[in-house]
Amino acid sequence: MFKAILIENENYYKLRSKQLLLMLIPSISIGLLVNFYQIPIWLTLLMIGLYIGATFLMVRNQKQISSVLGNKLIEIDMDEIRIKSNKGTEDETIKLNRVKKIILKNEYSIPQETLKEVGQELIGKAKQNYIILQQDNQRRQLDFEVDSYYMMNQLNKLIESWKMKGYNIERMIEN
Repeated sequence: MFKAILIENENYYKLRSKQLLLMLIPSISIGLLVNFYQIPIWLTLLMIGLYIGATFLMVRNQKQISSVLGNKLIEIDMDEIRIKSNKGTEDETIKLNRVKKIILKNEYSIPQETLKEVGQELIGKAKQNYIILQQDNQRRQLDFEVDSYYMMNQLNKLIESWKMKGYNIERMIEN
């Protein structure tokens, strides 16, 4: 069984990129303070102020991320997808045998895993993990956050079992 946090709001990706940028600001100010021995007191105070300000903004941004994320969970097994509240009550069940097509990413990964992905995230190209379900003429995208290699392996095993069951699976290749 695959379990992950469901992302219901697209603002999450922007906030995650912003948080990464905010984390760099204190690092720069601390780096400048440590590397210079004889800097004026006003510059030292400015760097300390910058550090405190960036820390405040990081905490505020993290609260915004928490309000956007973490309200629902997604559980996927061989036959169905369940969307649950964070208290464990089931909100919705989607039977996979009733879905016309399952559109999957070509590769799933943990966000901000490599330096290249961190750089991409800084310029606004956030790593997204999702499954698109197509039923009749409607498409529904379920975005989620993969938080461990174990869960990635579980998802890959599920995808293989779906192929063996004969579900209509399409892979989406991204740039």
